Amino acid sequence: MGEIMSPKEMAGQEQLVEFQHLCDQMMFWINYKEVIVWPEDLKSEKDSQLIMKQKYAKFNEEVAAQESHVNDVMKLADLLIESKHPDEIVIRRRREELKQSWQRMRKLALKRQMLGQEELAGAQPMEVIQPEDGKKPTLQSVATEAKLLRGLLEDFLRLEQFEKDCHPTKTWINETIGLMSDDGHLSPTDLNLKMDNHKKLEEDVMSRKNRVEMLTKIQAHLTDVLKMWEVLLAATELKSIHMSQAWQLEKFNHGIDNMTVWLAEVEATLSSPDFGSDLASVELLTKEHALLERDIKTHKDIIDIIVTAAQQFSECGHFDLKNILSKKDVVVKRFDGLGPLQSERQRKLVDALKAYQLFHEMDVEEEWIAKKHEVIAGRGKDIDTVRALIKETQSILQAMQIHDPDVQRVIQSGQKLARGHHLAEEINKRTQQLSEHWTSLKERAFERKQSNQLVLLFLFQIKD
Repeated sequence: MGEIMSPKEMAGQEQLVEFQHLCDQMMFWINYKEVIVWPEDLKSEKDSQLIMKQKYAKFNEEVAAQESHVNDVMKLADLLIESKHPDEIVIRRRREELKQSWQRMRKLALKRQMLGQEELAGAQPMEVIQPEDGKKPTLQSVATEAKLLRGLLEDFLRLEQFEKDCHPTKTWINETIGLMSDDGHLSPTDLNLKMDNHKKLEEDVMSRKNRVEMLTKIQAHLTDVLKMWEVLLAATELKSIHMSQAWQLEKFNHGIDNMTVWLAEVEATLSSPDFGSDLASVELLTKEHALLERDIKTHKDIIDIIVTAAQQFSECGHFDLKNILSKKDVVVKRFDGLGPLQSERQRKLVDALKAYQLFHEMDVEEEWIAKKHEVIAGRGKDIDTVRALIKETQSILQAMQIHDPDVQRVIQSGQKLARGHHLAEEINKRTQQLSEHWTSLKERAFERKQSNQLVLLFLFQIKD
């Protein structure tokens, strides 16, 4: 067991534990909120501009409310540094990590707001929108609108040319269908002329076959292109979702890793076989356990965030949902397992405190017995000293009679406390020793009284 900390050092340790916990909580909150800075529904057509603005306004309110907590953590770090805390290097590092993470999230939130405005603007019909402040459109905005307009005009030109090419063909086909559907050939007159005209018309039809087949091929290609286009759009959308989910997963895993490290440290502390070696060390361990219980209680908030994030991943059909749920279940199970460990260590610390308090009482009794042993061990050389010893021994016997209930109470407390105690062997040993020493004192005191009386009688006989 190391040196016992002073009250000032203990207070500094409590502040450090509080600072570490607040940092962990804030870092996990930041990592979790970074996940929703880029939601998949940013480009969704189902949400109106007003709804999306309301969503982001609510997000901004949460960030603004949390900023005061971040400032409080920063102030606590500055206070610890100014007081020249022994772990100043760790405090400075954690403060800088928190500061950079907070600034990064604020920048991402601002970027997301700007992107959201651009996407919402792009979803509106193409028209020149005059800024509310009366400023002229920028050169970049004009160039963008001009490029889009040029593309539309080129598409319209190609469509017009295609329709122009198709119109004569459609007209000719309709006229030819009319000629081919004429029943005049059924009349047996002028058959040679009719045969010649049909042959010329048939040749004309066959001469246009390649052109019509080309249109058919174009139609087939268009159908293929449209199908491929749909596949491409679906693949693009799916990859965009997966990329966003992968980014979310990285933040989630970072939070899980931090929680896993914290759990390992707490489990090691709660499973430690060290319950103190004396009353002072047990009292120190008891105070440290109280701080640990507080830390465990506050980490429940982080567990709730992990559970909520996993549930949201499940609702959106995350591609790595199986591993996410598995990691979440492992962390939650380990956190729930802290309860029995915490109760068991608390029980053993209480038992250890009772044991060392009992040992202290035993030490007091043993010291009292040892002093009485020294008194009754004396021997007289003459009648006066023997008489004094007899009187003193009688006084000790009376004191022992008065003191006996206290000694018996300590012995009975030891016998009772030893049942099921992790220090049962030592408690039984010291209880037995106290009982034997007390019995030995009573026997020696009685024997010394009788011995001195005989010595006194002998001295009187010699004198006579």
